[in-house]
Amino acid sequence: MSSDVLDRKTRAAVLLARGMPSERVGRDVGVTGRTVRRWLDDPAFAERVQEIRHATLAETVRSLETVARHSVAVLGKVIADDDAPRAVRVRAALGVLAALPNIAAHAELEERLSALEAAEACRNGGQP
Repeated sequence: MSSDVLDRKTRAAVLLARGMPSERVGRDVGVTGRTVRRWLDDPAFAERVQEIRHATLAETVRSLETVARHSVAVLGKVIADDDAPRAVRVRAALGVLAALPNIAAHAELEERLSALEAAEACRNGGQP
């Protein structure tokens, strides 16, 4: 397979992972949408698209975690600042409290998922 085809397939995988439709991906990489759909029928190519999608999602989550930490620090400062207007402090506190149920549910889901993965690994003789 020529390097040009590999380059096109790599660009196509990235665009598909971003959610772009196959017709548009084809136009952007210089092939038909039908060719892109044929590439997607190849399990290795489809797996590569999924790998890129998961990597992009993981990077986004890491960025959001960083922003969330900074946001919590800012909210904490606003809430603790006696010189800040009372209404601002109350809104900040209410925002934090409103987020707690979702955070708790996410933490519980993470724990349950980890326990299930550990149990499955034990059943598979330590293999994930």
